[in-house]
Amino acid sequence: MTVHDKKSAAPVGSGAPIARLRIREAALRHQAAQLQARAEHLQRVAHSQAQRLQRRVDAHEKIVLGSLVKKAGLDFPLPQHPKLTPHANDTQTTSIGQGLAAQSTAYDRELILGALLWLASALNRPENDVVSVPERQRLRHQGHQALNRGR
Repeated sequence: MTVHDKKSAAPVGSGAPIARLRIREAALRHQAAQLQARAEHLQRVAHSQAQRLQRRVDAHEKIVLGSLVKKAGLDFPLPQHPKLTPHANDTQTTSIGQGLAAQSTAYDRELILGALLWLASALNRPENDVVSVPERQRLRHQGHQALNRGR
């Protein structure tokens, strides 16, 4: 409860209440403008952070996919001009189709492709559906079939 002094109380017919209301309105408008500017700033910051996070997620996805491609042996180097390569006739270079490394690469490629195919099918299932990971051999077999279809 506010106590008014008789000396500070304005006469009933004066414009003092209207002037106070206008001053209060101007102060509220100023405060609203400040809050609006702050909200716009926060939206810009949130948008910037979301973009930065999306770029980081994209970079991590590219790193993971690049690692999978490299592990699967699908990262063949681009052919270079013979004059630019110092060891163009090097006899110690091995081709992809030789030895244990080639068998391991083929195995990994089939397993990774089978796992990616299973993951794609699992992501397309309804949310309430129970998903179980198949055995490694089954994943490898599915990857092998997919590679054969692609050839």
